[in-house]
Amino acid sequence: MRPLALSSVLHPPPKLKQRPAPVNQRTWLLVLTLFLLGLALRVARLDLKTAWMDEVSTIIFSLGNSSFLLPVNQLVDLDALLQPIKVNAAATPLDSARFLLQENNHPPLYFMLAHGWMDLFSTAGQTASLAIARWFSAIWGALSIPAIYWASKNTFSSRLAGLLSAAFVAVSPFSLFLSQEARHYGLAMTLISLSLGYFVIAARAIVSGQAPSVRLALMWSLVNALGFANHYFSALTFIAEGLVLAAIALTQARRHGWAILRRPCWRPIYGVAALTTLSILAWLPVLLNFYGSPQTTFLREENVTLTKFINPIAQTLAALITSFVTPANFFAQKPQHVVLIGLTALLTLAFVAVFMPAMVRGAKHLSQRPEGQTGGVIMGGFGAAMLGLFALICYGHGSDITRGLRYMFTYYPAVMILAGGILAQYWQARSPLQPLSISLPFSSRRLSGRQFVWGTWVVGLLSALMIVNNLAFPKYYAPDRFIPFMQAHSTHPIAIASTEKIFEEPTVIGAKFLSLGWEIERHFHPDDSRSGWSAAPRFFAIKQGFGVEQPVTEQFAAMVSQFTTPTDLWVIRSEINPDDPLINAKPSLCQLSPNMPQGNKGGYLYLHFNCRAA
Repeated sequence: MRPLALSSVLHPPPKLKQRPAPVNQRTWLLVLTLFLLGLALRVARLDLKTAWMDEVSTIIFSLGNSSFLLPVNQLVDLDALLQPIKVNAAATPLDSARFLLQENNHPPLYFMLAHGWMDLFSTAGQTASLAIARWFSAIWGALSIPAIYWASKNTFSSRLAGLLSAAFVAVSPFSLFLSQEARHYGLAMTLISLSLGYFVIAARAIVSGQAPSVRLALMWSLVNALGFANHYFSALTFIAEGLVLAAIALTQARRHGWAILRRPCWRPIYGVAALTTLSILAWLPVLLNFYGSPQTTFLREENVTLTKFINPIAQTLAALITSFVTPANFFAQKPQHVVLIGLTALLTLAFVAVFMPAMVRGAKHLSQRPEGQTGGVIMGGFGAAMLGLFALICYGHGSDITRGLRYMFTYYPAVMILAGGILAQYWQARSPLQPLSISLPFSSRRLSGRQFVWGTWVVGLLSALMIVNNLAFPKYYAPDRFIPFMQAHSTHPIAIASTEKIFEEPTVIGAKFLSLGWEIERHFHPDDSRSGWSAAPRFFAIKQGFGVEQPVTEQFAAMVSQFTTPTDLWVIRSEINPDDPLINAKPSLCQLSPNMPQGNKGGYLYLHFNCRAA
């Protein structure tokens, strides 16, 4: 059977119109089970991974604190260092929003909600719990499971497609990775899923000549407004939705004339577009305040190189693959670790070699079925629009937003919705003799479609378990590696310093430094005899950059002059080069240590000095 033409999809005959079947009790039970499974995976072992700087920044503002509570130009102990991440009983959600907008480049919705969460489960004056902070994101990430079920069911008018989308989101490595971070991406995935659900209902209504309800338009506008108030990149999702609706409008106008766009069925769409645009424009003053800051330009690459062209493509493919499977990719310290990483990498490649062609075949099969074709064109068109927007930003603007994978949250729900529709075709092929069966490489055996779906899901579950046990998607900074390294290469009590750069635009300071101190409190506390410290470490931070008149070398010398005993000083730097002022103008009391004088350990760039008493 040949696929129907695009015009047939956008104007299906009445006999092809279908309404999603009502959800029965058994379906609700399956959705609830998948939600509980996804939640259990997302909240498992949340205290295992170290905090990295973005999580520290999120928790500072969620507590209603300012990053400038970090003590500067003071030699302090661990307790004083951690002031920015201590629970403040007097802080309110408005404080969270105020300090966030003064110092960071994110909208405040998640941070204000997280403030209430932290208040419920925290004790005033105590250091915040990393696990509690991650719980909040994990719950929101798990809520994307029923949201995607609903969106997928409406996309393909199929409960089976919805259940399969939800099942794969429950164990998706990408979703699990983002949901286990104390960040706003769990909430973002849920809001994007809801937006896509309303979008596809509205698009299918327009295609069939019906008007989306006013209630749907209002709910869709509200979800979009919340989505943008949670993460500015959500606007990419709304633009892609608009492009698909514009394509439908253009197709209908060519067939029936432009007057069709004045019909009542289009009016709710115009209302959603207007309300969504207004909800975005309301944040324009905040966005302009941050334009040009390092927080908005760090993805920009000025030099034109081959890797600049290849990286977005490779990273996009990696993001799509990690929606379903991931190899182990942790820091290997033993030969068996290397073997595990290599073995899982080979198995992942073998899986991809079978999975990708199978999904292409399934997509072709889906396009031949009237009940799946309309949803496939709408959601597939959205995916194509998103990839086009990403390409425009990466190659046109020169900002590689595919780095780190996390911005895939803007279209990840669509990937899982499409996967549900495709895998539903395989689920219905129970026999290895049916057309949609899978031949295994290096084997004469064939899998039925249902066996293929089960096998793919189990691979996802195993990948999820690797993330839970910190064998995949490790944090970008590893203070648990750097702390023992400092202890092993120091002969005297340790002081740890950081230089915090201030910019003319709003600036967050101390996040990387605090991630190190937080790990010391959590797992290397000086009061613990097994922590490895000969004496409790001391800390100091010095500011440099905009508005700081005293040179960094003078501030450095003033702090070192307070040492009363020989000290191993480890200075955390954002970058180290031959012109580093701390190397070329070191104070008379300190000299670069012959033992690991500079380098990178666990993501921390450091300078190691031996200092004598003043």
